[in-house]
Amino acid sequence: MDFDFIAQLYYGNINPNVRDMPRDSALGRASKAFSDAEEELTNALTGAEKKALLNLLNAHSEIVGTEVFENFCTGFRLGALAILDILAGADQLFPED
Repeated sequence: MDFDFIAQLYYGNINPNVRDMPRDSALGRASKAFSDAEEELTNALTGAEKKALLNLLNAHSEIVGTEVFENFCTGFRLGALAILDILAGADQLFPED
């Protein structure tokens, strides 16, 4: 079996954050509703209120991005631990009598 995961990762061919989001999915509909509300508020507000909204949206985006990154790292680590556990117990699969 030929694995080239490390090479694919190195060359940027593996990017779990880039995925198509179907517009008719729950996430697609929620994203559209959020975008529409953001546009409506941005157009309706001026001055300090508009700046406060943009600051709020930027802070929220930073929080979500950090959470996604941390969850990805946790999932990756849990997957690696599962593999280690499997490999550590491999000799128990077919014990020699």
